[in-house]
Amino acid sequence: MAISSISDFYSFSLFIFDLDNTIYKEEDYLFQAYKAIAEKFAKNVSSKSEQDLFQTIKDIYRIRGREKLFDNFLETIKLDNSFIPVCMHILRSFNPSKTIEIDKTVKVILSTLKNQEKAVFVLTNGNVEQQKNKIKNINWTGLDSYLQIVFANDIEPKPSSAGIEYILNISKTDKNKAIFIGDSEVDQVCAKNSGIVFINVNNLIKLY
Repeated sequence: MAISSISDFYSFSLFIFDLDNTIYKEEDYLFQAYKAIAEKFAKNVSSKSEQDLFQTIKDIYRIRGREKLFDNFLETIKLDNSFIPVCMHILRSFNPSKTIEIDKTVKVILSTLKNQEKAVFVLTNGNVEQQKNKIKNINWTGLDSYLQIVFANDIEPKPSSAGIEYILNISKTDKNKAIFIGDSEVDQVCAKNSGIVFINVNNLIKLY
């Protein structure tokens, strides 16, 4: 089914959202984590300030991406890979100083779905501890009490259909009444593997 209007979108009974870069901008979390990591390692690298180290991580992230980010960071500041667990611990458990905000349009959509008493789930990939920390630090303004969150890594990561099939089962919803809202090819393939409709969150926002 092609979604060409907001009415088309709201016609479904079950709404499954991805988390990162769908409900909120993931860099709002990551960059605060990288700043906390820079603060930690400023004590180990006397030749670099906290700001220098923070800029180094961001530069590596933007040029090379997140794959082996901490390996590349530690190599750049001349520390060995034994410090990777420290980086990972901070990434997954730190407390952001700045509240993470939901995308404004997505917030309106979630509020509308709540008012319409629709079934709303979040299906997210990634380390469960880290995803829980993100969720804890998002400014949900009460919307989280209405959402049901499923961690795909507890079942089988997307693009496997297992997470969506689990949600369809517990919500007792037919596939043709469910829609998946995400931002990536992995999300789109996951929806296809599950036989449900998919809409990219950016296209959804454009409908508004």
